[in-house]
This record gives sequence, C-alpha cells and structure tokens, in this order.
Amino acid sequence: MKATRETTCLCCGKGSLHTLKRDFVAKIGDGQTLRIPNIEMEVCDRCGEEILSLESARAVDAAVAHHTERLTTNELREMREQFGVDQTEMSEALGLGGKTFHRWEKGSQYPSRSMGYYLRLLREFPETFAWLRSRRWKRRNGKKGSGIVTLLRQKERQLK
Repeated sequence: MKATRETTCLCCGKGSLHTLKRDFVAKIGDGQTLRIPNIEMEVCDRCGEEILSLESARAVDAAVAHHTERLTTNELREMREQFGVDQTEMSEALGLGGKTFHRWEKGSQYPSRSMGYYLRLLREFPETFAWLRSRRWKRRNGKKGSGIVTLLRQKERQLK
C-alpha cells in the first residue's frame, strides 16, 4: 500500500488511510455479494476500514443497479411522465405510500426487483396503467374479457 497522504482513520483513530485500487465486494441482499473490480478507496492499515470517494460510491451503485436490474431515477421519471401524473398520483395508482415514488425518483430508495418488473410491464402496456389507476376490478360487471389478462392478450396479438 502506498500512502498518497497521511490521514488518520476516523473509525479506529489509530491507523493511517492509504489510497489503493482493488476489488470491492458489495452486499446486494439475501446474503448475496457482487465483486466490482478496480475500485479506488482509502483503506486503514490498522482496522481495514474502507472509505469510498463519491465517484467510487457512484461506480459501485451503478454496478449494483445493473446487476440487480434496478430502474434508474431517469427511467422512473420518464415512466411517470409517460402516464401524465405527478409523483403522488403515481404512488396512489400503484397502491404505495404517498411519498414512495418521490423517494424512488429522487434515488433515496429503490423499488424492489419484482416492482421493477411490474413497472416495466406497465410501461410496455400503458393501457394496463389506466386500468390499474381506475381500479376497474372494483366494477365487476360480468362482461367477459374485461380484466387485465385480456388487455395483455389483446396487446400481445397486436404485436404479432
């Protein structure tokens, strides 16, 4: 390890931080990890604490997002704009808490992988968003073919 500047570790208060590049292991949930190569970090020579710069943290976040198929904040904003609703209306239509979509779009929280699949489905088949937003399942009128499955099948036929 070659020190670029002598800095005392903020965690242990005894060791020195040294700048180096090495693989970073990110925890991605359910006990799984993702190894991201060649990430620059400060490492304490005493306690082993790793400190990432903002640029390195962003690189790690981007690698995790790619690996987990997480929607980006831009994709979420574009999707919401596609449906012509604000963040609160989007949260309401999806059955979420009032600020949830705002947090996703801001990047302070992220939709789960399964919610990401669900949102992609809505983006691909926008008529399902209208169906969802109007809560049409509450209007059970007995007409055959009035459900979301029928809408998806109709869309599939159109794409063929």
